[in-house]
Amino acid sequence: MLLFSISLLLLASNACLVIFTFKGTDVRKTVGAALGRLGEAYSGKLLSMEVKRYTRSITIKMNVAERIELFLIDKSNIRHYLPFINFNTLVLLMICIFVLIIKPLYNIFIFMPSAIVISLLFALAPLLILDLMARYNSENVRRRLAEFISILNRWCAVREDLFYAFEKCADSGVGEPLKTFIRDMVIQVKRGIEPTEALDMLQLKVDNLQFRDFIINVKQNIRHRGDILKLLNNLENQFYKIEEEYNRRRISTYRDRMLTYFVMFAVLFIAYFFIKLNPQVENFYLYTLQGKSLLTFFSILYAAGFYLSFGIMKFNH
Repeated sequence: MLLFSISLLLLASNACLVIFTFKGTDVRKTVGAALGRLGEAYSGKLLSMEVKRYTRSITIKMNVAERIELFLIDKSNIRHYLPFINFNTLVLLMICIFVLIIKPLYNIFIFMPSAIVISLLFALAPLLILDLMARYNSENVRRRLAEFISILNRWCAVREDLFYAFEKCADSGVGEPLKTFIRDMVIQVKRGIEPTEALDMLQLKVDNLQFRDFIINVKQNIRHRGDILKLLNNLENQFYKIEEEYNRRRISTYRDRMLTYFVMFAVLFIAYFFIKLNPQVENFYLYTLQGKSLLTFFSILYAAGFYLSFGIMKFNH
């Protein structure tokens, strides 16, 4: 009890000291500025690691962790909302989901192999969410690409320096996720990375056919010192026409992918209700060795189909 009282007194003393220190200032602004500086420092550290990792990985085959970092975490722009997310925290989250859900599933199936397979599928939910976010970002960039090039063109007219124009676009006039991607690319160039390599990383993050064409043209312009204003004018007209065609045909890979994931998850719940609605089917699948084995086999086939769906849906128009 004495120790608890002393702790309370120390806590109250620290609170009074903080209030006295910040007296006459806006505490909220001060704390917000401190958190902002911490966030910027952490982002700078991530960008430094990214430069070291991806300048090597562009020419050397990436491992699983690097592929997840680039093709899911970076492309989804999740760090704009949750700066601490990386491969390790993502794996930890998936393990937590697996541990939390395996016992209820075992109570349903009364067979551990089936519960493990289905639990693994639910543990993949964060990857699916990041994949949908990445596809949404790609669609969003495609829709705004002509507008972005128009803004870039205007800044190049002010000063014929492409990376100056990129920096100004990141400061104003460009929405997420392109704003974060462009800002990171400008920081990388300022830290000494080759402009073409920074543009390569930017292209990998967006992963869009039209944006890739834009980056290829810009890189060629940098190498051969072409007329950047003429290039941007031509690209702006071209991408406005492409977007008009997309709108006319109502093409959207993001909506298709979201619908596919929804249907695939719905299959699990529909199968569960079909088993529970018929007592004979329930008895066969949940209380006989043959039924449990078949259920496990079907679960493995379903998991394999889920894995293949990632490759099947990775296409561009």
